[in-house]
Amino acid sequence: MAGEIKSAGEATRIATSFLRQYYAFIRPVSAVREGSAWVVKMDIGATQEKVAEIKVDALTAEITGYTFPK
Repeated sequence: MAGEIKSAGEATRIATSFLRQYYAFIRPVSAVREGSAWVVKMDIGATQEKVAEIKVDALTAEITGYTFPK
């Protein structure tokens, strides 16, 4: 997916698509633009909250980093 990401909704859709490879339960928590990247936080815990953080480049729509809870 290429092109500039202009909204939190677009960034959340990209992060959700990425996380579906690893998790069945995904619930958006927040999406905030920080400079040239969107930082999207998603709850991936089905029974208790576990928040993953996905960084999406705002200009290219590529995933540039992520952290999963332990």
